[in-house]
Amino acid sequence: MASMGRETPRVALLGRRRERDVLAGVLARARKGRSGVLVLRGDAGIGKTALLADAIAAAADLHTIAISGAESELELSYAGVQQLCAPLVDRIDRLPTPQGKALRIALGLGEGAVPDRLLVGLAVLTLLGDAAGECPVVCVVDDAQWVDRASLQALTFAARRLVADPVVMIFAARTPVVDPELVGLPELNVSGLAHADASELLAAVLPGPMDENVRENILAEADGNPLALLELRTALAPAQLAGGYGLASAKPLATRIEQSFSSRLRELPPQTRMLLLLAAAEPTGEPAWLWSAAAKLGLGVDATVPAERSGLVNVDVAVHFRHPLVRSAVYRDALPSERRQAHAALADVVSGSGSDEHAAWHRAHAASEPDEAVAADLVRSAERARSRGGATASAAFLAYAVDLTPDPVRRSERALHAAEAKLDAADPDAAAGLLASVVRVHSDLLDARADLLRAKIAFAARRGRDAPPLLLAAAERLRTFNPALSRETYLEALMAAMIVGRLSVGAHASAAAIATAAQHAPPPSDPPSAVDLFLEGLIVRLTRGHTSAVPLLQRAVRQYLADTDAGVADPRWHDITNRVLLDLFDQDTYDALNARQADMLLSAGELTVLPSALTTYAGACVTSGDFTKAAQLLDQSDAISSATGAPPHRSIQTYLAACRGQDEVGNELARSTIREATSRGEGSEVTVVLFSLAVLHNGLARYDQALAACTSALEYDDVGMHGHLLNEMVEAAARSRNMALAETAAAQLIEIAEVSGTPTALGYSARARALVDTGAEADGEYQTAITELERSPLRVLTARTRLLYGEWLRRANRRADACSQLRIAHEAFLHMGADGFAERTRRELHAAGESQRRDRGGTSAADLTSQERYIARLAGDGYTNSEIASHLFISPRTVEWHLSKIYPKLGVTSRRELRRLRF
Repeated sequence: MASMGRETPRVALLGRRRERDVLAGVLARARKGRSGVLVLRGDAGIGKTALLADAIAAAADLHTIAISGAESELELSYAGVQQLCAPLVDRIDRLPTPQGKALRIALGLGEGAVPDRLLVGLAVLTLLGDAAGECPVVCVVDDAQWVDRASLQALTFAARRLVADPVVMIFAARTPVVDPELVGLPELNVSGLAHADASELLAAVLPGPMDENVRENILAEADGNPLALLELRTALAPAQLAGGYGLASAKPLATRIEQSFSSRLRELPPQTRMLLLLAAAEPTGEPAWLWSAAAKLGLGVDATVPAERSGLVNVDVAVHFRHPLVRSAVYRDALPSERRQAHAALADVVSGSGSDEHAAWHRAHAASEPDEAVAADLVRSAERARSRGGATASAAFLAYAVDLTPDPVRRSERALHAAEAKLDAADPDAAAGLLASVVRVHSDLLDARADLLRAKIAFAARRGRDAPPLLLAAAERLRTFNPALSRETYLEALMAAMIVGRLSVGAHASAAAIATAAQHAPPPSDPPSAVDLFLEGLIVRLTRGHTSAVPLLQRAVRQYLADTDAGVADPRWHDITNRVLLDLFDQDTYDALNARQADMLLSAGELTVLPSALTTYAGACVTSGDFTKAAQLLDQSDAISSATGAPPHRSIQTYLAACRGQDEVGNELARSTIREATSRGEGSEVTVVLFSLAVLHNGLARYDQALAACTSALEYDDVGMHGHLLNEMVEAAARSRNMALAETAAAQLIEIAEVSGTPTALGYSARARALVDTGAEADGEYQTAITELERSPLRVLTARTRLLYGEWLRRANRRADACSQLRIAHEAFLHMGADGFAERTRRELHAAGESQRRDRGGTSAADLTSQERYIARLAGDGYTNSEIASHLFISPRTVEWHLSKIYPKLGVTSRRELRRLRF
């Protein structure tokens, strides 16, 4: 082990052969020009830090950057990135402009809009790759569980995209703490020392004779934890140690170790304890601030000597705590008055670029009573923190401002604001706690807003089963005080009810019930807004049916699109707009709006809603037959969800697998997605999965199973999906020879489609007539359906309709005409990668008398992965490696590595040759 100070003997790193071999292998990858990622996972004190120190020593020939998380820094966004970038700051100017700008804002080195966290992560990746061009880089992140979330997201974003760069990233994190950002990275579990190694360590720490039973009791209780053994000498009195009685009543390990640190701290001189308190209270570790505050309190460098001798800290330019528990022990053991004194001294000396937030933080902790000036300063700091993308820090500043606000009404207003910020920062429990102070004011308006926030918290925490009635209650309470907010809340209640869908609890919580109640909403504004129009249209849609609602909903869409063009559209209503567009069969507008929304959110860095927007856009790409782009968007959505900790939405993955004809994959995705969506309370997600299963089974000619999926899905009128499910049901029922059901579904579909009048709707209508028509009229209906669908973006459905028409023609003994339709369909399916439909079409061509190969003409492009195909397409279109890297959120070196694999597969040697190929 590393040196433990004067009172603990220096002990070599014992055992750990397995762990050291794994770490040596990771470092060897860097020396060979390859990347590597590893997460050391283990209990507090188990030896992770010692292993990291051993690895750093072994990497003396490499460029090593070591950082460490601190519990007090958790709410300071990008504190970890600041540590990482400190030795690389002179390279920021080499970054692509968007990345460099985002990183400078995150580091407080520049001004601008909220930095896109995705761009910050990409900037870290590019920065490390740039440094690795000169010498392989090893990044060591100790106590990752205490690295601020924004930084950990950026670091793990980079870690997940290391492919061809000689960069190694090693994280150490505690168990059982769950770090969603680290999930999925290669892990090495660091367990306790073997019995022989633990015995050797104990003998080194406690030399001399010891009762054998006591020795074994100590070893069993320590369970191989090296820090527990190293601290035993100062944790217990000699009598307790000899008899072993103290061990039986010991508290959990981390608490016991901290108690050991506390005991040693109490033996230090007051000046030493105060200097350590200054270091513990200032999480940035900025030496200039520490020593200036120390001088202000009359403390010199010599005050650190007793602490160094005790083994609690190491001192060079700054003070480094030997273990994070030392920092927490120092801070928690200090008297409140001592902590205020330390913060006051730091508040007076903190200065320089980006220091305002730190100064406000210290002033808040130095305050002994409510102070409006300090509270107002915290509110301003919260705004600055949010402008830099620090939602967590912003929420923390606002929460402290609440405590320091003297006026009860203003305190309640700030508490409500802080609760909203906590909810934005994904901390619904803290948000709920802050609401208590709002209720006590007994202000009707504040109480109504609190009800609204309480409903939103319920929706965020439990994904919404009880949120619709809560939102409805808030909307009704707001009617008197704020009619416009009331109408917005009615619409939010409807949106929540539609998301919960079939999983709503009780009839009163269904979308139809919420719509009935919303009929009593305050009158709309004049002229009506998009919110007003959507609310009125959805009320009619859910209470009187599709046909009556179409004119209102079409008007609402026009208003929302006008707001979008004017740059004033509220992104909260994007989901409702999507559902309405699908309900209206307006696929062209749906596709265009989704593409625009995804681009806008990417540019704005709205990562909270971006994964959902990318997933929705991916669904549009599946429908239009661009499976490669859809897969890329889904990968991008998953990467952002993983980085932000947002719940993944996988229904479109099921839809993509269904259109590709991937039977086993599609069914497995369906099972897992339904399970996840049910646990979250997202019934609409279940409906999309059932629709996807209907497509899958229809494609594989398993019509009974397709019919079962449609029947289950149509048990609930899901706005947006209802008409598309009827389309699948008509096909499944007709081909299952259940003509009565097919005719009923066709009649319903024709009624709601023809009132919309879009090419998609008219294509659906003609297709339904063709499927249920047993006479010669079906010929004309099929041709009409194909003509209309070719005017829409529904490439997959157009090819499917040609397949149905070809099957009908063959059965009518018009084999030449059948082959003509089937060849077009087969080529379309092959080009898209719709293998299930392609195989069904091939069989039908064979039955019609035309031989078809199962392969894709032997083209080597079929051997490319989805990502390789996308890279090849971009490279062929003239994009540079850096531009492709930005598209795919990988490093330029990784793009180069992929191209080195793509060229041999395609038999080309240059980008110019790629341009001649189709992907």
